[in-house]
Amino acid sequence: MAHVNDRADGGAITVLIVDDSLVFRRFLRDIFEDCRDLVIVGEAQNGIEALDMILKTSPAVILLDLEMPLMDGMTALQHLMIHRPTPTIMFSSLSEEGTARAFDTMKNGAVDFISKDFVFQKNSIETERKVLLEKVRRAATLRLRAREPFFTAPNLEGHLAPEEVGRMVFCEECGGRQMVSYNRAHPPQSVVCQQCGDTIDLDGGAGGQLRRNSFITVFGGGEGSFFNLLEIVPHLDPEMGGAFLAVIHEETEHLNRFTEYLDAISAIKVHRAREGVSIEGGNCYIASGHDFLHLKPYSAQLTLQRLQKSTMNCGPLDVLLASVSTLYKKRACGVVLSGDDADGDKGMAILAKNGGVPLVLDNRECYCKKMIRHIVAKGGDLPSLDSAALVEKLHDLHSRARGGAVAE
Repeated sequence: MAHVNDRADGGAITVLIVDDSLVFRRFLRDIFEDCRDLVIVGEAQNGIEALDMILKTSPAVILLDLEMPLMDGMTALQHLMIHRPTPTIMFSSLSEEGTARAFDTMKNGAVDFISKDFVFQKNSIETERKVLLEKVRRAATLRLRAREPFFTAPNLEGHLAPEEVGRMVFCEECGGRQMVSYNRAHPPQSVVCQQCGDTIDLDGGAGGQLRRNSFITVFGGGEGSFFNLLEIVPHLDPEMGGAFLAVIHEETEHLNRFTEYLDAISAIKVHRAREGVSIEGGNCYIASGHDFLHLKPYSAQLTLQRLQKSTMNCGPLDVLLASVSTLYKKRACGVVLSGDDADGDKGMAILAKNGGVPLVLDNRECYCKKMIRHIVAKGGDLPSLDSAALVEKLHDLHSRARGGAVAE
């Protein structure tokens, strides 16, 4: 049975600081000095000391440096999440937020990643102090489960080069078969038959039915949703059928990098959703909360089209949910993840009215709970599932729709 770390509400939040720099440890102590609800229970200067201190102090939240001697932060995090899963915020002076290394820490269980650059930004130090304190308070509310370590694949270092895949194709002209290898991020539209020279269209034929949009799930979130999507999308099977769309309120540059990272570690193909992109089954599309995209039939395909923000009296998640549920009725699902944005309540109401399946992630797994609370306050209680149960539910919904059944 998975080990679960649940912190009961009430009492001061205990914090352990782990960093090889005495200066930075003192800097963090000064930040927490006047906070009665946050108490530093210990310090460690490497991962080995940290694991020992964790057993002695049982902190509610850990602030963990990534680069340390003897045992670095990533190794310590991996050990921690196997034996004593505890909400952990990672720091680094060498890696920036929104990089593959930062996402690696989240895949290994860290709830947030912060670059130490803010220490040198004197003009905004008070703002950053408030942000850090709020992050610690949010982290203390999370429930984490034990997990096996995720080791960085070689293709995630530097650039995120997707793997090579193979596919058997059939030539209708001569009946010949041949294996085609290509980069998963850039599949060819067609190949030339090695036997007769005829052009083989790769958009049809083998595997074509897997691209049918028999069911569409829309995710919505903001801060903290990267962590949630890393728990969900890598467990989705492209053979489930249907498609997945996500509207995420995050910085565009981070969103672009996250999409590449998620694509590289997932079986399902993950794309950045932009205006004019055609939606195909067996794929996941990540849209920015800065865009107001809606799904529209166009020339026998479903494409994403942008609406003008000035004409909208709702959020981007509302827009996408409304368009998807209007087209797909009972063959649509909406899932709300971690986020701080007041968005999605109108779209979820339309989804439910059209017979779709509205769901929210268990708020104990949400770093920021405002979006879920906003939707629940507007539309009443909705079915709440943890990430593991949510993956199972999505498999069931998409598989049933692919077989001709509708959602219940």
